[in-house]
Amino acid sequence: MASKMVMCDPCSRLKKSSEGLKYCTDCEDTLCTDCIAIHSAVKLLASHYLVDVSVTTGNTFNIKKDCNDHEGMCYEFYCSDHDCLMCRTCMANTHRTCGKIQPIDVAAKGCRSSAMLEDITKEITELLNSTKKLVVDRQGNKTRVGKEKAKLLKQIAKFRQDINCHLDQLERKLISEVDTIDKTICKKACSDLCESDKRQHDIKDMWQRINFFTEHGSESQLFIHMNTVKSDISKQVSNFQDLVPRLETFDINFEATDLISVINSLGSIKVKSSLCTVSLQHPKHMQAQTREKRQKEPSKFQFERKVEIPSGRITCMIVTNDNNLLLCNDSIGTNNLSLWTETGQHLKSSTAAGRPFGMAIVPGTDEAVVTLINLNSIQFINITSNTPGRQVHIDVSGPLGIAVIRDNIYVGSSKGQVSIINRISGNCLKTLNVGCSFITAINPFIEKTEEQLYCCEYGGENLVSCIKLDGTRVFSCVVNGPMTLALDTNGNSYVTEYNSSNLLRISSDGKKDKIILQNSDRLNSPLAVAFNKTYNKTYISNAHNVMIFNCN
Repeated sequence: MASKMVMCDPCSRLKKSSEGLKYCTDCEDTLCTDCIAIHSAVKLLASHYLVDVSVTTGNTFNIKKDCNDHEGMCYEFYCSDHDCLMCRTCMANTHRTCGKIQPIDVAAKGCRSSAMLEDITKEITELLNSTKKLVVDRQGNKTRVGKEKAKLLKQIAKFRQDINCHLDQLERKLISEVDTIDKTICKKACSDLCESDKRQHDIKDMWQRINFFTEHGSESQLFIHMNTVKSDISKQVSNFQDLVPRLETFDINFEATDLISVINSLGSIKVKSSLCTVSLQHPKHMQAQTREKRQKEPSKFQFERKVEIPSGRITCMIVTNDNNLLLCNDSIGTNNLSLWTETGQHLKSSTAAGRPFGMAIVPGTDEAVVTLINLNSIQFINITSNTPGRQVHIDVSGPLGIAVIRDNIYVGSSKGQVSIINRISGNCLKTLNVGCSFITAINPFIEKTEEQLYCCEYGGENLVSCIKLDGTRVFSCVVNGPMTLALDTNGNSYVTEYNSSNLLRISSDGKKDKIILQNSDRLNSPLAVAFNKTYNKTYISNAHNVMIFNCN
């Protein structure tokens, strides 16, 4: 059967009939030969991107061009400092001081060969592969339930042959119990399979869209789509990580009863479940904390402003991917997690399940994880909405400092140890002996094949220690009450000395370099310290306030 002719849109609006041969992805119009010529002759339209109308069959160029924050405004620019698309209002309101703003058409040049496309393609591919594995795993789970049922029924029948006929009633009761459990588990297995299949379909659709724009879209369209699809990918990653821990694989066992002593039952059906073993190893987890070398390290620190905190004390703060500050307050019961702009404007607050102390971003996701010192637990936090999520009990006494590398969480204890916790199951994989007192901060430093942890031990020997992931000590440096530290890209550590109100820099070889800031610079028993993403701002907490310094 001949395919249906596609009509020219401009001609159709003029009540004429012409066959469309090209499709303008900017105007979103199909054009005939005459309209193509006119379209190319108009200077304003000459730069528009035309493709054969055949490539639009089954596909549409639906790209989100409207700004999320300003209604009626469309994306026109890209800010390299904040890695985001923006409209003219965004540029005027929140990006006036940014130095790397380009029109989208300029920023999009070469994006087909960019690392962003490679990263997004790899991440979607990994998501798709993981959902395929998940579907296979759930299908195997569903099949296993049927096999287990058949196996149990044979065991029951054999056992029934060895007993007297007056136990028929108990046999029917036991078989009925098996059927009931089978229906329940099958229903759950079917539900898991359905959800996994839907997730695979969504990721496959995402993959097809990025592949379509890569092959047929303009670079601007591809660039816009890549930037708008990042949040969808992040949501898929977050949803996937939340889904897998909830999935269970069931085994059903039959335990025979000693009928001589117990005659009121043939036995019991035991249901044994285990967590789904499918995991997502997406590329960002492998690369998120790898840092590029800077030509210089921060040296000059100039006071900018002081931000007052209503109450409590700030024991930890992290800088999110969009350069906001997430603060952890361990001295108040409510609103102990708060989100602020990099200039000190409060955005929103939420309440953790217990007393929070340390906090770290989960690479490649919209999540952070916080230690709850009074509950021996950790809790995941959605960074975008600043809402608490899944809470996991861990076998760590008084958890304090925390870091995340790939699928493992490193948690410092009040006994001088660092425990390696599996992020999915919450199981303790290994314990490293670092000191003998409070491990208040853990910072990872990953450079090519080198992976190290920088730890602060407050009390005990008061050491800042650098260790390898297997526990091998690289160096230790005695500091006057080290509370937290931040790292620059050259491996230098900036340590808050709580007892002497200093910010001390320790070189990458573990030697004290110099005091960067002190009490005369407005430091007063400092706790947390952090750099922003571009290393031109430093944030230091003095219990009830956060001091912001410009640095270069």
